[in-house]
Amino acid sequence: MVRPLAGRPTTAERTVHTILQQRILDGVLRPGERIDLDAIAQELAVSRTPVRTALRQLESEGLVTIYPHRAVMVSELSADDLEQMYAVRIHLESLAAQMAIPHLTDADIVEMRHVQRDLVQVVDEANPALFAEKDRAFHLALYRSANNKFLSRLIDDLRKASLRFLTVYATVERLSTAVAEHELIIAAAEARDAKRVVSLIEQNLQRTCTVAAAFLRSRAQGQTN
Repeated sequence: MVRPLAGRPTTAERTVHTILQQRILDGVLRPGERIDLDAIAQELAVSRTPVRTALRQLESEGLVTIYPHRAVMVSELSADDLEQMYAVRIHLESLAAQMAIPHLTDADIVEMRHVQRDLVQVVDEANPALFAEKDRAFHLALYRSANNKFLSRLIDDLRKASLRFLTVYATVERLSTAVAEHELIIAAAEARDAKRVVSLIEQNLQRTCTVAAAFLRSRAQGQTN
């Protein structure tokens, strides 16, 4: 049973949307899995109306597909979608890094190193969802000095959308490689070498995209054979 949300009350629709969105992004609700409207309404102690509203919003975000006769499925993951998403991420995050480096402080570096230690621990636990959360914190510590809230918001939205891909394909080997790549990013950031930081960010994102897209295409091919 979900505990009542703390803090300022929200509408039932927002509550349902937030819970279902997080379950999809964390991989608790898997691609192709059916969402039972009545079961969700009963679990969250709401009527069917806010659940329907939340599901329509999730459909607009590309997270679920609503079929005739009220069947609702978690949207399948597409390698093409992933590649398009990462093409935008690479562009935006490279820009953020370029803008941030001239204003990066020693405190920012300390925060990046602190998160990096957490990431090493998460790899040992083989927890892709938690890794993605810590990876987000690592990169935001770097990009924050760009001091552009609109750019930060776009990057954060894309990172959230990418999370469900990571939880499906991630391996300990890839997570370990990502941690090693972060060490290089930290070293370049300490040297205030913007060109190298941007290059390393691009490589880090492109490797993740390549591995994930290959996995998704292999899985799709296996399902058709």
